[in-house]
Amino acid sequence: MSEVRLLKIGELEKLSGFPRYTIHNYVRNGVLHEPIKTGKTMAYYDDSHLERLNAIREVKGTSKLPLSFLKEMLADHQVTDRDGDGRERPVATGEAKTEAKEKRRRQIRSAALKVFVEKGFQQTRIQDITNAAGVSTGTFYIYYKTKRELFLDVIDDMTMFMVKALEEAATEDSDILRGAISTAKFYLDNYASFAGVINQFRGMMTSGEPSVKHKFLELHNKLADPIIRQIRVAIKKGLIRDLDPELLASAMMGVVEFLSFRVTYDENRTSSESISFMVDLFINGIGLP
Repeated sequence: MSEVRLLKIGELEKLSGFPRYTIHNYVRNGVLHEPIKTGKTMAYYDDSHLERLNAIREVKGTSKLPLSFLKEMLADHQVTDRDGDGRERPVATGEAKTEAKEKRRRQIRSAALKVFVEKGFQQTRIQDITNAAGVSTGTFYIYYKTKRELFLDVIDDMTMFMVKALEEAATEDSDILRGAISTAKFYLDNYASFAGVINQFRGMMTSGEPSVKHKFLELHNKLADPIIRQIRVAIKKGLIRDLDPELLASAMMGVVEFLSFRVTYDENRTSSESISFMVDLFINGIGLP
């Protein structure tokens, strides 16, 4: 076991930036764990106290939060270990803490996706998300400042999933037509799962906020990249005429998405029928004289 560094209150003050009366107040109210007492008026702190105070600063920021709420918000910053006197106390362990935090973030995002699909972004409350994730409101605010920030993280997760699937389709089907069929099949199979959230994201575009527009363009570009690469290969091989790869990819994506929409919500249309139509359209066009 590595030697425990013991700190007097004055040293902890300097290292943490918190005055001693604040540190004592945190200890009295259970926000900061008890120091190691060696006498009636002598107590020592260690690195776990310093890490805890740094976590308090990270969570609290410049806000004046009630101590009870601050204590709840700090719940996920605790990892137990044993120190030199054999007692369990909260410590921050770097890798373990990072892994635990990422696991909790995934848990919140996964629950949020389900709620956003069911209720829509505007109708979803943070409490709906925390209830679905099985976490407290305080825990939510450790990881996300706003519902909007979480929503954009959910979009990133969906983008990664979709891009991975499209990359696999492009790898398996180097021929542009087969690649287009694989892409269409993926959209048709998954459209109902992600379309609602994507459309909610489109609705945010009406706010005119530059960051939202940039995020949406980033989403589109990531989804288009595998298709663009296939188109460039097909042009180079002389399989199709020299067209703008980016515009053609967008056009293909538009056709596939709206066919997926039609099949998902129209009982009279089937997936195989839609794919056959798309293949015929790409090969023969609309037959202008």
